[in-house]
Amino acid sequence: MVYFAFHKNVTRAVSGAAELGRNDYAPLIEVGLFLACGLLGLGLLQSLSRLKPFTSNLPNLDELGTRNFAAQAVGILLLAGIGAHFGNYFMSGMAKVTLDGGPLSWILENPTSSIMLAGYGLGAAPLGFSESLLAHAYEAVRAVQIPMNVVILAAQLLCFLAFLRRRWLIGLTAFFDIMHIGIFLLSGALFLHWIILNSLIVAALTRTKENSFSKIAIVTGIVVTIFGDAVFYNARLGWYDSRQIRQAHFEALTKQGDWVRVAPSFFRDASYLLYARHFGYQEYRRESGHVPTSAWGQIGIRKVQPKSSDVASSNYEVMKLTRECAYPVELPITPPDYDAARPAPFILGQHNRAANLANSAVAVGYNFYPHHHYSMPFLHRAFEALEPRDIVAYRYLVDTVCLDVADGKVVRRVMTQTLGPRIDVRQ
Repeated sequence: MVYFAFHKNVTRAVSGAAELGRNDYAPLIEVGLFLACGLLGLGLLQSLSRLKPFTSNLPNLDELGTRNFAAQAVGILLLAGIGAHFGNYFMSGMAKVTLDGGPLSWILENPTSSIMLAGYGLGAAPLGFSESLLAHAYEAVRAVQIPMNVVILAAQLLCFLAFLRRRWLIGLTAFFDIMHIGIFLLSGALFLHWIILNSLIVAALTRTKENSFSKIAIVTGIVVTIFGDAVFYNARLGWYDSRQIRQAHFEALTKQGDWVRVAPSFFRDASYLLYARHFGYQEYRRESGHVPTSAWGQIGIRKVQPKSSDVASSNYEVMKLTRECAYPVELPITPPDYDAARPAPFILGQHNRAANLANSAVAVGYNFYPHHHYSMPFLHRAFEALEPRDIVAYRYLVDTVCLDVADGKVVRRVMTQTLGPRIDVRQ
């Protein structure tokens, strides 16, 4: 787990990204290390309690070696660990109610369903094998969007109450797993590590009795859930969504002269860069001619500069404009609002790695990497059919697009584009 975090940071430094995102793995690492260190400390304490030289002059230490003490201590550790994980949900709920449009703006006005269109546009949506099915699913989710938002926000903000009953804790943890699986099926965002951790929590709790946790353990779980953010890393997944989205991607030029969109999974450990759109951008330092969203249409996840305060002076106002694809963009956008020198060494390094892996004795495909967002192969058939030797050049594109559904199909309208220079591959 520690190596995984180290590897992520090395990838971030090499790629030049401002950050690479820790939400998909950091909570699992911290909770795992916390529980492991806690159990080791408990075992050491019990071992020392049995050594007379350490306990002969100290009162009331004999009970440290008993099973009752161990059971109570393990209960406290377990609920504290669950509280550290539940803090991700609680802080995500807090992030939603503290958005600049007011505490009810996310529930009543946010187009949460648009993440399905964004996932399809990025080539990550599992339902994308049938465009009509995705379109109908989008319409269905949009119809129940406000009640769905209410249920999700209530579960996040009130998750600390689940510690009062073991069955509540099991039920809510299972609900969060179902929510993550649903998000993946609808959009393609896969919180695999969170799903694994939730499954382990349910498995651990089902092996305990209803009244096996002390009041101290219960209070500990509640306190860590609410205030654990001061110690643990907690994801704050709260932002506005949009149908007007800024998306960046690479295209590959084949020997036949065709430009083919590169599947983000091709970049393996750096694939998060292409989905999170943190690749060499300068938009956090100056205004952008594109719409100020992430590749998933997220608004407010970071402090970006709107084009002008006359256009929008808050994330809430940006959301209201982009929800209707009404945010004004530039035509054309010059100069590029990303570091134009970054794409070349990055894509050439990735290409060389892919070529070396393709020629290795044991070739492991890029789809086997545990991506946070998988590129669905059926949405990238043209690129999936290519080998590194078939590619002669690349280019980097940034689009502002308007996504919608009409006549059972997803409509992707390009509003403006920044087209990078051709990057030739050395054969």
